[in-house]
Amino acid sequence: MLSKSKEELLAVIAEQERTILKLEESNQLKIKWISLLVHDLRGFLGNTIWFVDNYLKRGIGDEVFLELLPELKKTAELQLEGFNKTVVWAREQSVVLDEDPVALNLKAIIASVLEQHNAAIQAKQITVSVSYYEEVMRASGYPMLTQFVIKHVLDNAIKFTDKGGSISIRLEQMDNSRIYVDIVDAGIGMNEETLKNIYNPGKIKYLGTAGETGIGITLMICRDFMDMQKGRLSVQSSLGSGTTVRLEFIKATN
Repeated sequence: MLSKSKEELLAVIAEQERTILKLEESNQLKIKWISLLVHDLRGFLGNTIWFVDNYLKRGIGDEVFLELLPELKKTAELQLEGFNKTVVWAREQSVVLDEDPVALNLKAIIASVLEQHNAAIQAKQITVSVSYYEEVMRASGYPMLTQFVIKHVLDNAIKFTDKGGSISIRLEQMDNSRIYVDIVDAGIGMNEETLKNIYNPGKIKYLGTAGETGIGITLMICRDFMDMQKGRLSVQSSLGSGTTVRLEFIKATN
C-alpha cells in the first residue's frame, strides 16, 4: 500500500514538473514576442512623432509630407499586422497548454484553408493542385495551430506567385512515424540573403507580386507552432525558381 502511494506521488510530481516546464517555455516565447513587438512599435511611433512634429514646425513642406504619407500608412498597416498575429500566437499558446494533441485530418484542414483563400487564388488566376499519398492520413497535433500554419504558408505562396502561376500541395507519408505537407510555389523565390533572414522579423520587408506586404513575422510564428507540436518547418528556395515549405508532423497513433 505504501509502495503504491509512493508511486502515485512520484507520478503527480512528474506531471507537475512537465506542467512547470511547459509554462516556462510558454513564458519565454511570449517574452520574446512581446519584446519584438515593443521594439517595432517603439521605432514606428518614434518615427511617426518625428515626422508629424517636423511637419507642424514646418521643417517638412506640404509636398514632401503628402508624398511620404502613403508610406507612413503602409508602415502602420504592417505594424498592425504584426500586432494582430502576435495576439493570435499568444492566444493559441494558451490553448496548447490546456489540451492534449489529437489526430488531425490534414486532408480536411487543407480543403478548408483552400476555401478560405479561394478569392485570392481566383484573383491572381493561380492553378492549385493537391495530391495525397493515401486517402486519409492523420497527424498528431493541435487543430487551431495546424490551421494557422497551413493557412499562412499558403498565403505566402499566393503572395509570391505571379498571376497565372501555379502552387502544388503534396501530402505524403514518408515512413511509419512522419507525415509531410509540402507547399510548393513556382513564384519569385528568394536569394540567399533573404532565405538566411526569414526568421528575423523586421530585418527584411516582403512585397508580393501584386504589391502584397508582409513583415516576416508570420513564418517565425509558424515555425514555433510546428515546434510546439513536435513537428518541423523547413524552407527551400532560390531566386526565380519558387519556394518549397515543408511541414513535418508526427503520425497519430490512434
